[in-house]
Amino acid sequence: MKKKILFSLFALMLILDACSKSPSDTEIEQASTAAVQTIEARYTQKAESSPVPQSTETKIAEETVVPATVPPTATETPDTIIAPEGCLVANLTSETIPDKTVLRTGEDFTKQWNITNNGDCTWNQEYKLIYWSGDLLGGYTEYNFPDIANPGETISIPIQLRAPEVAGNYTGSWKMKSRSGYIFGVGQYSAPITVSVDVRNEKDIEYGITSVEHYMTREPQFGCPANVIRTIHTTISVSGAMDIRYRYYHRKYNGDIAYMNKDWLIFTEAGTKTITDSWPLNRCTNNRPRYWGLQILDGPPTGADGVIYTYPEFEFVNDCPDECP
Repeated sequence: MKKKILFSLFALMLILDACSKSPSDTEIEQASTAAVQTIEARYTQKAESSPVPQSTETKIAEETVVPATVPPTATETPDTIIAPEGCLVANLTSETIPDKTVLRTGEDFTKQWNITNNGDCTWNQEYKLIYWSGDLLGGYTEYNFPDIANPGETISIPIQLRAPEVAGNYTGSWKMKSRSGYIFGVGQYSAPITVSVDVRNEKDIEYGITSVEHYMTREPQFGCPANVIRTIHTTISVSGAMDIRYRYYHRKYNGDIAYMNKDWLIFTEAGTKTITDSWPLNRCTNNRPRYWGLQILDGPPTGADGVIYTYPEFEFVNDCPDECP
């Protein structure tokens, strides 16, 4: 608008000046061009020196922009490294394929551990059995728990394995992992559970007893009534199918021996069985040592009919005082 007014005033001046001086056409054209350039220069200078107003919308948008959040790097927290005290406590209750089980080369087998949850946290299917060390024996590196085990309950964890094609002794170790990533084993020292096999060629296979272990219980557990009954528990593990004929005997400190009844123990495959025998002692019994013995009459390791194999004796002492009149 201002530009139009300036051009109008300039035109009026030219008319008045023409009436008084009568300039030539060339002079008029040069003067007109110079005036126009002067006016445009002044208008342009004013426009550049004037502050440019900031858009309110742009300013608000810039102030309310939230910076992009960078995803945090995954970091293990103390809870994933150290389990709460008393949470993950496990004990091996029993297992199939006991250590030193004899297998044929290339034989498929199922190893199963029965593990009791003695902690105060529930195990679910997000818990895993994980390969720890040694021979993998054709298995996977981890298996999800097949079921839930509440505190006090026992869970069975079976896995399919395969004996190597080369004869030899092989042992693999496994542990467990909670859903938060804490790795734990069994017993007081959180030990791994194992599978240990004796792999042989078909022509070299001979099954036998691989271990014999004893422990004793007392009834009643405490005190000294007229009679105290002690019971020996003997766990026998074998490497394959076999029949065993056995008997216990009781031996006193003076060498006197009393033989117990003979019995058979039948194994249809490699495994473990427990047998027992009781020995009652009355109040008049002195506190000298006594001995339990176990004999194998038929079957490995007797080798031939008529040969008796005797295992090392189990010793105990009467812990009640002699109260006889």
